Formats: sequence, structure tokens, C-alpha cells
Amino acid sequence: MVLLNDVKNANKTTIIVHGVGNNQQNEMEQQIRKAVKNVLNALESGAVPGYGTIYMMIANKIRKAAISAKGKEAIAMQGVADVMESIYRTLAENSGNDAIDAVIMAKKLMAEGKLDAKPVIPAEQFLSIIKRSGESAISMLRTDEVLSAKPLGEDGFSTGSSKVVIYTSEGCPWCARTKQYLKSKGVSFKEINVSKNPAAIQDMIRVSGQTGTPVTVIKGQAVVGFDTARLDALLG
Repeated sequence: MVLLNDVKNANKTTIIVHGVGNNQQNEMEQQIRKAVKNVLNALESGAVPGYGTIYMMIANKIRKAAISAKGKEAIAMQGVADVMESIYRTLAENSGNDAIDAVIMAKKLMAEGKLDAKPVIPAEQFLSIIKRSGESAISMLRTDEVLSAKPLGEDGFSTGSSKVVIYTSEGCPWCARTKQYLKSKGVSFKEINVSKNPAAIQDMIRVSGQTGTPVTVIKGQAVVGFDTARLDALLG
């Protein structure tokens, strides 16, 4: 126990810890310094609920906000909420608890307004963790891009990749006919299904100005619909 009295404006404070052996003294001093530093940080930057509760609270707030969002924004927000919740599950599992039971109980307590948020950590420390996590994620994505990248040819396409790209969607009969026509001409192509990859819709609109499928891109030129004459002209 550490008891400090009447030290509001003191320049120096001595903390005496009893019952600590020589082997544990250095470790105890480090822990006390860390605790004092965390308290000072909390006083300066504020504090947030500690342990995993903050992640569940963030997930809950994001899910509520996603209800009023639309399209891809709502999907992205739900994804972020899932990540926050997964952090809580991991912390629960690492603590020896059943991850699923912990999440269910946390949601129940949160709905009842009884989620324990008393344990706190300095806000600066929490924000630092989030920042480092984001930097790590970005670093991994950049590394993956470098490892998966292929040398570019003179025409700007990756060496060995198809120079023809066709944007398709589920249940599109003209998409099927366009693909079959390209195959009959012996043309290899890369298919991007915008129904499964909504993010590609913006790319399709950018190159064609259209929202309908199919859109076939040949040498940077877009062919909208099943237009064999234009396909032949661009394919040469």
C-alpha cells in the first residue's frame, strides 16, 4: 500500500515500499515509476475504460452509426466494428475465458447499462496502441503489395498479365456472351465481378462513365455492352 498525504504542491515525494527483497527491488521500482507516469498521462490526456471494455463500446457506437449510413460506408463501418469486437474476444481468450461467452455477456451488460468501465488506462496510451496498430496494418499492406507486384511492361500492364479487363456482374447474360466471344477469339482476359467486389464499381465508372455491365477495357479503351464491332476494332 502506498499512502501519500499533503503533497499537493510538493516538489519531491518519497515512496517507501516495505517487504520487498533485493531481488524484486529493481522490478518494483520500475513498476512504481510506470504507475506514476501513467497517472500523470491520465491527468493530462484523460482516461478511457481499460481492459477490453473500450473495444466493445467502440464497436457498439460504430454499429449504431452504421444504421444511418448507406452502401459501402455501412459495410466498412460494420467491418471496423467487427475488428474492435475481435480484439475484445482475443483479450478474453488470452485471459483464460471463453471468448464467445465473454462477448455475449459484455453485450448483455452493455444493453443493461451495467458494463464495468471502472478499470481505466490513460487515453494517450490507448490512442498510441490504436495508432501503432494502424501503422502495422498499413506496413503489412504495403509489404504485401511489394511482394505481389510484377514488373510493368512498356504498355503499362504487368508482365504476363492480361491486357483485357472485363467488368461483369451476377446474372448478366451480356457479360456471359462477351466472355464467350473473347474466348472464341483466343483472347485472354481478367474478369472483375463488381457484384463480389463493390469497390471495383468506381474503377468501372471511371474508365467507362457507365454503371451497367459488361464493360470491357482494351488498351485503356472501354467497350460498353456486347459490341462485337468495337471489340474487334480494338483487338486488331
